[in-house]
Amino acid sequence: MSKNEELKLYHCISIPDGDWKDIFDCQAIGMALMHNIIIRSFNSLLYYSGEVQPGTPEFASFLRYAQEVCALVRRRHNDEEKLYFPFLESRLGEGRMAGSVAAHEALSKPLAGFEDMVQKTIIKPHEWDLDLFRNLIYRFMPALKEHLKDELKRLDATELRQHFTEQDFKDYEKRFIKETVKSVVPSRGPQLVFVNGDLINGAWYALVARFPRFPPALVFLVKHVLFKLHSDMWAFGCCDREMKLKRPFARYEPLMKLPI
Repeated sequence: MSKNEELKLYHCISIPDGDWKDIFDCQAIGMALMHNIIIRSFNSLLYYSGEVQPGTPEFASFLRYAQEVCALVRRRHNDEEKLYFPFLESRLGEGRMAGSVAAHEALSKPLAGFEDMVQKTIIKPHEWDLDLFRNLIYRFMPALKEHLKDELKRLDATELRQHFTEQDFKDYEKRFIKETVKSVVPSRGPQLVFVNGDLINGAWYALVARFPRFPPALVFLVKHVLFKLHSDMWAFGCCDREMKLKRPFARYEPLMKLPI
């Protein structure tokens, strides 16, 4: 039996309905796109963990890729708690995003346990335990996926229109880009947004100023210039650099939706 035969992977969450050119609708749409990148990232870890062998260059690359996936989740949660949630609560009311913060805290310990296992395996690859690697992911993925779905409910476009202006969100986008660019390492991490992205539902280039929230020049640098520096890691994504989905992951994609 293949190590990947009957392997459990996770379905991406549905893309919310709405006008892709409307900044209020795009709050939930953009979050769903980002959340599905996280789901695809862990799906890729589950799948490719059965395709690598300790003692090989591919194995070392895979473990470094796993570290980048965990770092992506940590950065995402940090950006939300430090930037996005305070912005939303400034108009929606203090504590409005408390449920999301609590979910982040609940996920931090099992995610740290998984990271610790990866780090120990990097040091002692001969102690690789495929079942443990996958089971550690399975322990937190149901809660993580439920959190990713639940968070979208807090971004109702009708309510956002009642409390914010379009300019409010445009000003926030500028602050977000300014702050995140300070901490991002262009050669490591942002590439995950491409190799676990969504070419069909992402409407990538039409939303480049909003999703991913990088300046176009940085997008070009990350995707076309720096990608090759760690292409050995990005090979483990669900997609190629152009976000073309690989066959083993096709059945877990959300239904195709066209922008209004």
